[in-house]
Amino acid sequence: MKKRIEFVQEELKKRGLYSGEVDGIAGSGTESALNQFTGLEKSWNISRKIHGFIQLLCQENGISPGDIDGYWGSQTEYALNQYLYLKENGQLPDPWRPEEHSPVNPNNWPVQYTAGFDAFYGPKGSSLVKLQLPYPHRLSWDLQTSVNSFSCHQKVHDSMKRVLTNVLNYYGPDKIRALRLDSWGGCYNERPIRGGTKWSMHSWGIAVDFDPGRNKLDWGRDKASFAQPVYNKWWQFWEDEGWVSLGRERNFDWMHVQAAKL
Repeated sequence: MKKRIEFVQEELKKRGLYSGEVDGIAGSGTESALNQFTGLEKSWNISRKIHGFIQLLCQENGISPGDIDGYWGSQTEYALNQYLYLKENGQLPDPWRPEEHSPVNPNNWPVQYTAGFDAFYGPKGSSLVKLQLPYPHRLSWDLQTSVNSFSCHQKVHDSMKRVLTNVLNYYGPDKIRALRLDSWGGCYNERPIRGGTKWSMHSWGIAVDFDPGRNKLDWGRDKASFAQPVYNKWWQFWEDEGWVSLGRERNFDWMHVQAAKL
């Protein structure tokens, strides 16, 4: 909530409605400034006025936040993320729609759990090599600890390195850290899938998890951070190499990307 208040204070300052500190505290000065903004109900409490201001701001910029009701929901959150992207990039992100996604497979990744998969990758845990990372990754369970390499299957090594090199060139170190594209949740791990009996794609070292804390297994597009438009290029780099995002394809487990078709 503090970040939303700071955002609102900054926007009110730009309009000459607020002269106080941008401190994330919704005090009387912030409320007085909001009361001067056309379209907000003065009877709303301060929280609804803050959210209503965000909704109106998005609407002014051609982004639908849903009803202008002062309540925070997934549609308002999505609209704000779109607006922030617009501010930073000068245009709205290209929309992504599952029905318009045309998968490619330049590396001929096999379909998971098939005879062709077994022939392509071999036994679990075989053919592992070290990937020297283009940029350091932080352990998602201990962000103070960084790694410069991890084990993966030799057949995905070059492709994964191309993806992460593209990520570094496009986002740069500072934005990578801000977006937590360096928060690493693991690659090779010989284990069954969560809640199932089949072996996870991690068992072959052909799947990687990123930022699991903000992209939990059962979270959909309304909650997962990787569903936000600022990550569109991130997914494009993976999908150009034929990797599959369970989030993009099935709307769960947004942390997970794999070199095997579904």
